[in-house]
Amino acid sequence: MSLSTPIKQFANMHSPSGKPLKLLLTKTVEGIERRGVSTYETTVSFSELVEHFPIEANADTLPEELKRQRDVDPARVNGLKKYWAISEGPVLPGMIMFGCGIETVATHQIAGKTLMEAVLPASNDRFIADGQGRTSFIKFLLGTEQGQQFKDYTISFKLVVTNTADLLDEHASSVIRQLFSDLHCNLKKPSKSVSKLFDSSTPFARLQADVLNCHVGGVKLSRRIALHGKIRRGNVWTYEQLCSMLSKLLGNAPTQLNKDLADEAVYQSALSLCNQFLARIGAILPMEQLDCDNYLEMHEKLMFTKAIFCNALGYVGKSIIDEMVLDPALTWDALGTLALPILSKIDKYWQVNKVTLNDENRIKIIKGTDKRIASLICRELRVYPCEALAA
Repeated sequence: MSLSTPIKQFANMHSPSGKPLKLLLTKTVEGIERRGVSTYETTVSFSELVEHFPIEANADTLPEELKRQRDVDPARVNGLKKYWAISEGPVLPGMIMFGCGIETVATHQIAGKTLMEAVLPASNDRFIADGQGRTSFIKFLLGTEQGQQFKDYTISFKLVVTNTADLLDEHASSVIRQLFSDLHCNLKKPSKSVSKLFDSSTPFARLQADVLNCHVGGVKLSRRIALHGKIRRGNVWTYEQLCSMLSKLLGNAPTQLNKDLADEAVYQSALSLCNQFLARIGAILPMEQLDCDNYLEMHEKLMFTKAIFCNALGYVGKSIIDEMVLDPALTWDALGTLALPILSKIDKYWQVNKVTLNDENRIKIIKGTDKRIASLICRELRVYPCEALAA
């Protein structure tokens, strides 16, 4: 990731206190070291945690494409406050931190373990990969008069050292995001969008991330996608919805796509195909309508912002690809401007074609109608529907 100097200064995470942190580390051996990092375990006091480890800015401050963590959830922090207040013996689980580098002062062999006296310099990047909610709570706790009695309490953490110039390094960021995805892929905590975004372990996952750099309607696609699953100004679909559309476009489930895309030539061809398709989508959809103050109201009103419409476009794209195989002269211009009422979810057209229904004067989307929408679009464009639409 190439970042301008101002962005680097904005995203780097040095010691809030501006002081170095002395650590007593136990050297550990973990699988993540296969990715070129070093791992340790240690403890810090509550006050040291707050003084030396900042919390990543939320997405309303830090651009989503630069984030390597989900936003701090106030509900989780409030849960910790309640737990601390009612528990007779509270204990907080260990955390996982990243650092770009440490300075070793001395090494000792004790009881078959390697112990190290080390320093995390104030100007070295550090990042809370797991434990932002706990850190937020501890910061709150120590900010109260009663909380000062807990400043010497300790909390343990794993320290992953990337041995890079900073943590904005492309490899370091990849390791951080992959760890987040690995920790949460089977839990219900983060949104599906953010888990997919931070996953780079498979060829299809990498392709999904790579398409975010293409341009649609004059802006990067990443600006049009809710990368963390929460619709913001200018967003058309969530990242999860985009990934689903790409699966439909390429005509296979992720498992098969990962096998196919393992071949670099196939990967590059598929990436080019996806970029061309998405550029065309940007040309025919008025995405700029979401660049407004009442973007949530507009997002609800429009039809093309719906998940089923996003999926439908994937099927339409696959149908055009199939025709391109038979007619090499065919281009993405076949995906022309749509005359369908895509600007209004409440248009009678969608009710007549059984895409929506009127439930006591409330227009609701009928689930599973993505193929129906795709067939309607193919009929208008005079494109022969792909096999998936015939099923």
